[in-house]
Amino acid sequence: MGKPEVTERLLVQIWNAQLVDAEKLTTADGKALKVLYPGKGNREEGPDFLGALISAGNGELLRGDVEIHARASDWRNHGHHRDPRYNGVILQVVWDGDTAAVLESGRHVPTLCLRGSLRGSLDDVRRWAALPVVPAEPCHGACHRLGEGELGRLLDEAGEERFLLKARWFAETMVEDSPSQALYRGLMRALGYSRNTESFEELACRLPLVALERACRGRYSLKRVLILKALLLGKAGLLSDSGEPELARLWRSLGDGEEMPPSRWHSFRVRPDNQPVRRLWGAAHLLVGLMNGGFVEGVLRRVAERRGTAARLESNFVVGAPSRDCEGGSLIGWGRARDIGINVVLPFAFAWGQASGEDALVERALSLYRGYPRAGENAVTRELSNLLSGGKSSKLAGSALRQQGLLHLHKTFCRQRRCDDCPLAAGSHSRTLAA
Repeated sequence: MGKPEVTERLLVQIWNAQLVDAEKLTTADGKALKVLYPGKGNREEGPDFLGALISAGNGELLRGDVEIHARASDWRNHGHHRDPRYNGVILQVVWDGDTAAVLESGRHVPTLCLRGSLRGSLDDVRRWAALPVVPAEPCHGACHRLGEGELGRLLDEAGEERFLLKARWFAETMVEDSPSQALYRGLMRALGYSRNTESFEELACRLPLVALERACRGRYSLKRVLILKALLLGKAGLLSDSGEPELARLWRSLGDGEEMPPSRWHSFRVRPDNQPVRRLWGAAHLLVGLMNGGFVEGVLRRVAERRGTAARLESNFVVGAPSRDCEGGSLIGWGRARDIGINVVLPFAFAWGQASGEDALVERALSLYRGYPRAGENAVTRELSNLLSGGKSSKLAGSALRQQGLLHLHKTFCRQRRCDDCPLAAGSHSRTLAA
């Protein structure tokens, strides 16, 4: 068999950008498919795309992973039929072949052949795949079509909606748990960014804040840090990676209950600053600092400061790197501190203020959020900014509010291919009618 016309790398680009004719997507066994969300590209070992959402012709909704191959036979050639990491796959996408994929669990997964199902010619698709944005996307160039003012207004609205959803999560969580535990869970999620978000929250649930506070009661600050490092790393099952025998001794004397399995933690292709052990060291220092000022009360006091600024708020969540922990850098840097302010502290303060009837705190949290400087870019904000500006350099997402708006639109509409329901499309339609 000759070499296929399309490489696996190009197929990954085609699937990611959905450079396909949606009306022609039919599996080898004749099942019509509609891709609602192609999944998130996976840079670690395992399937190429994670968390895809696909509607089958019989009304069945498929949720799971997607594996890309040049040939259908590569499934077995690569040994995926013996690998349990691929048991979450719902679809194999190929250029050649129609053989169904058999998972390690024994389940059969359909194969979708893209030959003859591209949006344009193969040359067109090769050209589009090489571009930072795809001109055929319905929101391409929306900034030019709507105008910067209107598009900015829509992003601001989307950013506020995302903020309110985060605040609602805290409000609901404070009903189930104590306010301090809800805040602690939020902080831990933020520290797990991005590959270990769920694992950090799981650790916060397995090792609640009240247990940490009880272990630290009556201890001085440096001893508290050691205790928290031992408890967090011990419960996480990561003590062997810490290189500190003293922590292992503390864990044996303080720890109880089942440790998390190592498989819950991701370190492959995770930047050194974001490695779980380093983040847990930072968490120990951060939590001790917050405990010393009253966990919830201290955070709310920092938000309520009349002369407070974003930088002043963030400074409370930056943790330098003590020489005994690691060399250089920070355990929690300014970038992560900014994300904590945007995604955790301000939504929490807003929810707390609403629950306790403190209108001034509600207004202060929302005011700070609306004026918050932009955070670091990620793949989603970068891709959408380029798409909306038509591939041109743009300062459209020049604030945290608008960056959050991009993330909200992506999660709510882009990931599910709900382009017709997107506010940007509605704005485009209303503008056309008004003209």
